Amino acid sequence: MKKTLFVALLACFTMMFASCNKEKELTGTSWKTHTDTTQQMTMEGITATMHMVIDGTMKFSDATNGSLTLTTSGEMSAMGMSFPIEEETETQAFTYTFDGEAGTITVSDDEETLTMPFTYNKKENTINFSISETDEETGATIAFDMVFTEVK
Repeated sequence: MKKTLFVALLACFTMMFASCNKEKELTGTSWKTHTDTTQQMTMEGITATMHMVIDGTMKFSDATNGSLTLTTSGEMSAMGMSFPIEEETETQAFTYTFDGEAGTITVSDDEETLTMPFTYNKKENTINFSISETDEETGATIAFDMVFTEVK
């Protein structure tokens, strides 16, 4: 009887620790972000302030494919004037890799391929992107973080 009880407890401990170390699977999951960022930049000697709001949904349809829908809007201010940034919604298919802690999302169109690295925060159950883009014409850089939270 003691031997059977010991084996049963050992099996329970083994299952408990095995389930704690399980890696996150993204297949079939959906994630949302609401990012509100304000940045200052200088273009051709003029300092401008850009306020952007980004709402997004990221869906992982299988082990290598997904889609990202982003709705952006905002306002640009410079020299005492403000200009709205029209709301725009865009959906883009992507391929991805993920090792349980980090990965990349790759988006391709007819003109270019863009690969963006991301990290997975297991404790907070979030996917985190650090975005940094430099406009080729003006040289202005926009940098911000986007945090996606899983939709249950």
